[in-house]
Amino acid sequence: MLPALVGIAAAGAAGETRAQDCAGAPAPQSSTRWTADQLRNATTIIDVARTRSLPTRAAVIAVATAIQESDLHILDHGDRDSVGLFQQRPSQGWGASSQLMDSVYSSGKFYDALLEVPDWESRPLTEVAQAVQRSALPDAYAKWEQAASTLVADIWEEAPAPACDGEPALDPAGDFNVDNPRSPGQAVAAARAAAGQTGWYRLCDRFVAEAYGYAYSGAETANVHWNQLHAAGLTHPGDDTPPVGALLFYETGEAAGHVALYLGNELVASNDVLDSFPGEGKIAIVHRHELTGDQWRLRYRGWAEPAFPQAGGTARI
Repeated sequence: MLPALVGIAAAGAAGETRAQDCAGAPAPQSSTRWTADQLRNATTIIDVARTRSLPTRAAVIAVATAIQESDLHILDHGDRDSVGLFQQRPSQGWGASSQLMDSVYSSGKFYDALLEVPDWESRPLTEVAQAVQRSALPDAYAKWEQAASTLVADIWEEAPAPACDGEPALDPAGDFNVDNPRSPGQAVAAARAAAGQTGWYRLCDRFVAEAYGYAYSGAETANVHWNQLHAAGLTHPGDDTPPVGALLFYETGEAAGHVALYLGNELVASNDVLDSFPGEGKIAIVHRHELTGDQWRLRYRGWAEPAFPQAGGTARI
């Protein structure tokens, strides 16, 4: 499941510590404590890296950059026409302002540019971030490397963390009245670990079943599965506030339908949605509104408890 709200302390008693900035000289490190909104945005940046099968170094660079540029907030303003997490400018070809306000899109554009930087994996973080951002403050990114590294380690590895300052954990897993080989938290972790896998073309119902520990779902299609769960009183038609671990069902205009696993923080794990070519069947982590947006235009049916009445076997993921 997603990490609870955490306080990242990259600093010592004086408010600063020093960390080696990759191959460069030690850089002063700043410390901070994250709000739920900031953690949600950091999680999106990290999930986009995982979906693209990028190394953790890419996520660290991206998160550090976003901390410096926006303090991990999706800003609708900035220097000149800069907007979003990375303060990217529509006038410089990053995309439309409305697109750059989408954290998944803006993260993807950042990684597109990052991969064009020569030797980005081995060069100092601040050099690489500056090569992407072309900031007026080229050395500003270094001080956030330790904080970003800690965030990435916590979120990437699904490490549980306590709440801070009495604030609640982010999107706790649902308390479902069903029995599966894996808990909702374990299912979410399995789905995240599967990000980037291919070979799942038109196997959405099997994917969510495997996330919960089964080899097969027992339903011929996602629509058949929905009907089974609806008859058992386990569906919530039209409810747009699913708990973590819920199955989200969609009408596609075809008989099969579609189902995705809700990860929390408005993200889902789904097959087929970011394929590089028809039939690739790649597992991706995306904002759930992408499924109902202009590209796919699926109609959301509602969410259901993760029950698999006729499932069996042992998952391969």
